[in-house]
Amino acid sequence: MTAEARLLLLGWNFRVAETSLRDRIAFSADEVSEALRSLLGKGIVSEGVIVSTCHRSEIYGLFEEGDDAGDRVMRYVSEWRGLEPAALLRAGFQREGAEAARHLFRVASGLDSMALGESEVLGQVRQALRIARETGATRAVLHRLFEWALAAGKRVRTETEIGRHPLSLVSIGFELATKVFGNLAKRTVLVLGAGDTGTLFARQALDAGVRDLRIANRTSSTAAALAARVSGLAVAWEDVPRELAAADVVVGTTASPRPVVRRDDVEHAMRQRRGRPMFFLDLAVPADVEPAVRDVYNTFVYGLNDLEGVAEENRRRRAREVPRAEAILEEELSRFLAWMGSLSVVPTVADLRRRVDHLRDEELSRLPGPDRERFRTFADSLAARLLHEPMRRLKSEADAGRRLDRVEAVRHLFDLDREE
Repeated sequence: MTAEARLLLLGWNFRVAETSLRDRIAFSADEVSEALRSLLGKGIVSEGVIVSTCHRSEIYGLFEEGDDAGDRVMRYVSEWRGLEPAALLRAGFQREGAEAARHLFRVASGLDSMALGESEVLGQVRQALRIARETGATRAVLHRLFEWALAAGKRVRTETEIGRHPLSLVSIGFELATKVFGNLAKRTVLVLGAGDTGTLFARQALDAGVRDLRIANRTSSTAAALAARVSGLAVAWEDVPRELAAADVVVGTTASPRPVVRRDDVEHAMRQRRGRPMFFLDLAVPADVEPAVRDVYNTFVYGLNDLEGVAEENRRRRAREVPRAEAILEEELSRFLAWMGSLSVVPTVADLRRRVDHLRDEELSRLPGPDRERFRTFADSLAARLLHEPMRRLKSEADAGRRLDRVEAVRHLFDLDREE
């Protein structure tokens, strides 16, 4: 009797491993392909997928029950990165079978993320599957596992609100501006500062379709470089007070020791705007917007303290959705595990035998009574001869991955999962 194939997960994530160790283990896209080819070539796993992001490196594989695949994968990573096996063991975690599948479903849905419900991880899991598929490292089981995890992640995002309340301050600020003006595509957005935060907001504005995006920075070349990347317009730093009159949304992200936007300039701008509202998002430390600007009629000013309060409330909203998300994952996981359980050789052979017997009896029933019994012996012998070699090959296949591929093919070709 052949051993059963099992899922294996070996991983290092933000929950158990320090950033310095995660950085040393992390795989680039090219290294993922190289590692998968090596793991399969050495016979450590028969299928494999690697999910590697800034927060996690996780190796999923298919192996024979009773094999020491976990230890062999650990030694492989140790030699690859020049790390002590003991250090890797202390900082990592291992899951097998249903628990390995459940972990992947939680990752794909954002339940195992540093920021609960983050959306980026779904794309990262999709990319991991794509690389593994292009490398030839997936077959029946891991391909189906990852496809099922992606579908479960999509269901969680569609049927719950776990990803609908932004947590990043930039995203929260953008959402608040949208609540004031509606669609920002036709609004003028002025970003003060071209550093990391200013770049994040400018890119989000570009993605939202903002067509009039202006960038101001003390160093004009830096403003011009960011403006070119986001299809915006670089404006001179000394022109900022004059630019306020045209700006519907002003975002402060500089490191200026003194406020950049002053009340007098805003009041002058509001007169030119004939009282049309202005939205100020102050993401700078110290603040870019003078506190007195809040007192100007029809201005909306949000600073870091305001945004942190919204972020905390959004975290609570997301947390309330966790039970619903977990119920969806368990439902999808049970379906996947039922499918995987059907790939056992013995029930498949029995199901195939029943299907052939059913077809034999169906055809014999079309014959007249006397001929029916006369042809039964011939039909029994022909069915037995046809089934003998396929059944023998299924039972004797030693490679776990190839055996599951063949079982899946038989079940599909003969429609063995159809209810009679």
